Amino acid sequence: MKIPTWTLAAFLGTAPTAARLLRDNMDPANSALFTSKTMEDAFAPPAPETINLMAAGVSPVTDWIDEFIGSFKSYASSKLLGVASKIIDTLGDSIDGKDMYFNFIPKHVATLKPDGQWHHYKGRCFQDIKVRSTLQSDGTCIIEADYRNAISWTCAEYVLYGNVDDFHMQYKIIRGTETYKWTANHEKVHVFDLSTSLSNAAQGVIKTADFLLGRDVDEFLEHFNHLQFDKRSNPGHSDIAEEDIHPGDVVMVTNLQGQSAAIMWAGGSIASHTLMFLREPETQKLYAIESWAGGVRKLTFEEYLKDDAGWYNNGVLVPLKEELRESFDNDAAWKKFTTEFEGNDYGYSNFVFTSVDTLQSNYPCLPMDNYQTCLTWEFVEVTVGLVERVKPDMARLMFAQALNHRLGTEGLTLSEIIKVADANLEGGSAALPTIPEHDDWTYDTHRNGKPVEGPNRVCSALVCEMLRAGGALGDHELSCSEFTPWDIYSMDIFTTPTYQLKGDYAIDLTKPDALRLGQKPVTDDMAQKCESIITADSYYKRASEC
Repeated sequence: MKIPTWTLAAFLGTAPTAARLLRDNMDPANSALFTSKTMEDAFAPPAPETINLMAAGVSPVTDWIDEFIGSFKSYASSKLLGVASKIIDTLGDSIDGKDMYFNFIPKHVATLKPDGQWHHYKGRCFQDIKVRSTLQSDGTCIIEADYRNAISWTCAEYVLYGNVDDFHMQYKIIRGTETYKWTANHEKVHVFDLSTSLSNAAQGVIKTADFLLGRDVDEFLEHFNHLQFDKRSNPGHSDIAEEDIHPGDVVMVTNLQGQSAAIMWAGGSIASHTLMFLREPETQKLYAIESWAGGVRKLTFEEYLKDDAGWYNNGVLVPLKEELRESFDNDAAWKKFTTEFEGNDYGYSNFVFTSVDTLQSNYPCLPMDNYQTCLTWEFVEVTVGLVERVKPDMARLMFAQALNHRLGTEGLTLSEIIKVADANLEGGSAALPTIPEHDDWTYDTHRNGKPVEGPNRVCSALVCEMLRAGGALGDHELSCSEFTPWDIYSMDIFTTPTYQLKGDYAIDLTKPDALRLGQKPVTDDMAQKCESIITADSYYKRASEC
């Protein structure tokens, strides 16, 4: 393909380095649009580094997550848009409007081993791309990428190379071969291809960050989850009296906030949170029992109705079936709650792993290209590596402890965990999150403010524990730590009608049919090997035990 003179002139005046034209970019940092190091510098937190789970506020973990999202938005607004403005890319394939959420997630197209084997794929600009990694005598690797058959004179290919230890993004506008020297861990290097332009992806980061940090979620829920909620005729009103609530009845919460909506999407659920009602055995006073961001707590019924009573926080009472209401052992559940869980930290250490049960069909796919682009373990691997370099104690809290449990190891970093898993597990490190959580695993946590080694339970895992202690789950062998909000309300131990306790939007748990209440029996090992995604021809299709 012949390149017009004006294109070359413009490119030479705007590209990060003229070395790209000479194909002399052995050091990827010299030609990269961004590297792990530039993002680490942008995301690095101010001192002090250590997490204090008992600090003021709801949770320093949720505060850090918000800060991380905010830093990503700021990086996209300044660095990425600035770099993108200097790249000639007029392909015209922008992903706009409601498809822009998460449009920056790239396709995983290859994983390179240092064996010299070529991997072929079709890009957005170049129709024929091949890439390989070759081990050098000095212990480093050379990554070689060859680009052919561009569909336009003025389009660009954006390729991310990375693993748990490092990453960098390169771009290409002229056919030919480029080489990059890879000096980090070279046992495997994942290759990802961006589905849109860098400018459009940066705008997608900004739109997604605003969504995750805000409460404007209608567009996302309708397009990604296929869910719509109508305003209640009596907003804020409770549809049931306190005396009509029984121990073992649960509340399913649909929080119309960005991160909660994303949880609903990834987990295939109408609800993002759950809690249970129990009575104090001596006084018979009714309490809401929950594991929330601030820890495991109890609230009186009156306190629960007043707590976070905004229009967005919609709670629906889901009653146990009558025969289970009569047999439910409130005192046993109360004892388990007060002796084992009350005052503990929220289950941050296994929160990420409750929704990932299988090697395939567990990571959410995007409607932007008819569900052809999905989040992948390989991209998660790159992301958690960045978290470990930016905030190592957060990485240990949210990922490393749980993954060490799955390997039967202690104290390994994420980088070390990935290497051990790749060497020893069938399916490699991708199999790690599919190993079911054990309820007897313990974590570094706090109880009533004091450091302890104890259980970690997210909201749905705590409710499962209370249901089991009260006898509602029979004698089935199951892991409560694997339960999501969907796994709670979809069990056939619950019945209708449901009663809304708070919030301005009517939450109907009986539709759509794929997400309806009470549809599956309690079985051994339930919720452990379950798919949970939307595809082009499936809406949260699940196996019978899921």
